[in-house]
Amino acid sequence: MLPNWLTEEYIQKALRSFYKDEQLRVLKLWAKPATEKGENFIGVMTRIYVEFEPRDGSVEKKSYILKQAVPSDAPQARIFAEYDVYNRELEMYDVVLPKMSQILEEAGFTDKLMAKAIIVDHSRTIMILEDLAPLRYTNADRVKQLDLTHTKLVLDMLAKFHAAAIILNQREPDLLSHNYASHFFSREKEGYEEVFIGLFRAFIRYVKTKPNLSSRYAAKLEDIVTNLMDYAGRSVDVEEKDLQTLVHGDCWTTNVMYQYDDEGNPTTVLPIDFQFSTWTSPAVDLHYFFSTSLKTDVKELETELVQYHYYALKRTLEALNFKGVFPSLFEYQLQFERRRFLSVVIANTFQPIMVYEGCEDPEFVNLYQDTPEGVKFQDSMYENEEIQRRIDTILPILDAKGFLDAH
Repeated sequence: MLPNWLTEEYIQKALRSFYKDEQLRVLKLWAKPATEKGENFIGVMTRIYVEFEPRDGSVEKKSYILKQAVPSDAPQARIFAEYDVYNRELEMYDVVLPKMSQILEEAGFTDKLMAKAIIVDHSRTIMILEDLAPLRYTNADRVKQLDLTHTKLVLDMLAKFHAAAIILNQREPDLLSHNYASHFFSREKEGYEEVFIGLFRAFIRYVKTKPNLSSRYAAKLEDIVTNLMDYAGRSVDVEEKDLQTLVHGDCWTTNVMYQYDDEGNPTTVLPIDFQFSTWTSPAVDLHYFFSTSLKTDVKELETELVQYHYYALKRTLEALNFKGVFPSLFEYQLQFERRRFLSVVIANTFQPIMVYEGCEDPEFVNLYQDTPEGVKFQDSMYENEEIQRRIDTILPILDAKGFLDAH
């Protein structure tokens, strides 16, 4: 169902501007949902189909993606409004990403950094983007997760993203200084505190069902939950000596799309969904990505993957004629390690949602509220045997590194 304002006249005006064709005529307009229930909690995505006649008299049919805010009566609407995620993404598509793309193009990088925006309408808080499906972009399997080839493509993409943002900030230092400070763990905001504490309590509840885990870690995890947002917030904080850039902020399997060759090998990757782009350390993107999206055997290569990203970022910055101070690999690994508390939170609370295959109701409030429906959903997340194996592996490591102690 199309919103009332999305008329043939509206889309015709947008397409005339985008294609620079004042004679373009829209002949037909229709739509269907672009995501299933539980696949996207932050926005409403609709695939719209347009049949139109450009100036040459031919008839074309193309599809586009309409992105809207969730309805104002949705439980999560208050949270997303507090973090201003919609206006942030509008500015990303309208201003920031085109400038970053131009910076990369100037240096000869040709891979797409973004889906083209047909229109960014700030008055309605909507965007209409090119549909990436006809360009043969598709998501990898979020449950099977990413092998090494898929992973390295994302790290190469993030290196370009991070490098372009560093150069953009040098050219226009005021552009990224206003709307990119808040993140999931912002201390001055409250919405995600309720979400993450609810998720973390569900994780503790699972740990307590396993005597070998409960005896060693339950008390420490109970102590952590009282300081959860502060500890996680410190992981996003940056100091003057830290490498700083704009991060994607929500980089995981479903927020990157791949093109494949005829043999099924991934060849290029494109990021989507920039509601949580934040000015911080690039290591924040790496922790989030590693903790949510990698196959177990790839995750075990974490130190080497940080090294891979480091050199990709360094090469890209050199190609962009970066003149600033760049850390040594040793310093960069330390900056990554200091943010490992993110994996305490993300790996143990977000990843079970991201690979969920169960049949409980995936309503947003069920992720974290202690209602009967919520508890049933949360407990079912930890029935995944692969998640259980990962928890068995990660808790001793985090404990040995001191990240389960008060700090």
